[in-house]
Amino acid sequence: MSRRVVVTGMGAVCGLGLDRQTVWEGLCEGRSAIRAWRPPGVEDFPVRYAAPVDDAEFARRHGADEGLHRPMERRMRFGLAAAGQALADAGLDAGDDAARPPGRVGTAVGSGVPERDAHELLHAIGDDGQPGWQTLYDRRAELDRASGLFCTNDALAAGIATRHRLRGPALNYSTACAGASHAIGHGFRMIRRGEVDAMLVGGADSVLNLPTMTGLHLLGAPSTSELFGDRLCRAFDRDRSGLVAGEGAAMLVLESEESARRRGARIYAEVAGFGSSLDAYQVTAPHPEGRGAALAMSRALADGGVEPDEVASINAHGTSTPLNDPAETRAIKDVFARGEHYRRLAVTANKTALGHLIAAAGAPELIATVLSVRDGIVPPTLNLQNPDPACDLDYVPDKARHQEVPVAVSNSFGFGGLNASLVVRGYDS
Repeated sequence: MSRRVVVTGMGAVCGLGLDRQTVWEGLCEGRSAIRAWRPPGVEDFPVRYAAPVDDAEFARRHGADEGLHRPMERRMRFGLAAAGQALADAGLDAGDDAARPPGRVGTAVGSGVPERDAHELLHAIGDDGQPGWQTLYDRRAELDRASGLFCTNDALAAGIATRHRLRGPALNYSTACAGASHAIGHGFRMIRRGEVDAMLVGGADSVLNLPTMTGLHLLGAPSTSELFGDRLCRAFDRDRSGLVAGEGAAMLVLESEESARRRGARIYAEVAGFGSSLDAYQVTAPHPEGRGAALAMSRALADGGVEPDEVASINAHGTSTPLNDPAETRAIKDVFARGEHYRRLAVTANKTALGHLIAAAGAPELIATVLSVRDGIVPPTLNLQNPDPACDLDYVPDKARHQEVPVAVSNSFGFGGLNASLVVRGYDS
């Protein structure tokens, strides 16, 4: 059984905005969420810029929703908010079991490691000055219930599905920066196979805490430069120096065409294909020739029955790291080599505006891809002032472009060489 899969709802929470429309307008207008940042209580942390969510604005927006203000991790708070938006947008939030037959709507999300506050681990230090897990256990009542110490890796999927009574499959993917895209892709396939009618898919992550950012810094991933200020994320630019971390969540409702039309749902676009691969190269570096990335894109195109020359735009992984950007450029040129079609592609890097949402990154980028196809707008790649000769595609620098986008590809390439690509095309009934 092979069914068409369409997008009927979307929601987003990130530094650029607290709803899908605000985020999309910000991307198209060339706004950036990146600003000066430091972990609370740490003056000399080497990473100085990030793209955080505005907590005060989030509290104002969701002040009436008590369920979003109980103790919980940040990624859970953002994920619940984005999920509620997406389900409301799709018309599936009202608890109408006729529209949501038991077991026919599921959840698939990507998330990273549980958020942990470094100060929580100080509770493990006993009177003798030595750390001990029994000491931590004995003092558990003193711990913050929002701490990641109380969370499991599946908490996001379980929490969202429980709150919204989604009784179908509940899956939580942990595949680094490709997590949300893997979740979306596997949710797409479950609908196409007829296992479910709809899936709430996407991701949520918050790495802007001292332990996680320290780990990323030890890997050499985030930029420590202060040279360009809030224009630090410079994908495909000669002066790029590392990723700029962000936080937030984005969720989409994917649904079979049959189910969407039966409900009279608004259809944004069609998800046509999904491909994934593994570089099998290095944990902290992509294959320099982009072999895994090229394989993921080729598989996604083949899965959707799409020829490379049908694609008009690519939402690149575009991390602003020295190794990713030329490798991704090489992969795009390999996949779209026939007739040098790569020269006609409009390639955009949303992370220059959103920051890198790590495990959640693929979700807001897929929303941007869907809206790009629907609206005929390719958002710009910001801060591209000094192009790297090894990155020689059309990256839509600094200003959005209005053009028809019948088919687009969205890429997510994670630490460890985990790759995922999704194909979106305009919906034609």
